[in-house]
Amino acid sequence: MHENHKTPGVYFADADDEMSLVHAYTDDDYDLGDIFELFAIGEFVSEAKSDRVMLRLSRDEMRKLKVQADAESFDHPEGYIEMCLDLCRFGEQVAGDPLTFMSLE
Repeated sequence: MHENHKTPGVYFADADDEMSLVHAYTDDDYDLGDIFELFAIGEFVSEAKSDRVMLRLSRDEMRKLKVQADAESFDHPEGYIEMCLDLCRFGEQVAGDPLTFMSLE
């Protein structure tokens, strides 16, 4: 599941700081921060020396994200909905609560 960090997309860092690509961005106009802005789900996380977008999602918020992405799949770009669902699928495979995802361009 470990990918090249140069691929623009959403990543997850495990306890050993190993980065996993969760979703590679498509040509649609969206990013990780849109989950908070459009769906009001999650919490922004700031990293002192970085301008990366980081979003923390609890397990309950991940369930809400899946429901909302399914319900609004025709209202948003396909890439955005796929990103939401990729985060949910990834969350089902890893332990921890909450999970923090980061956007790398």
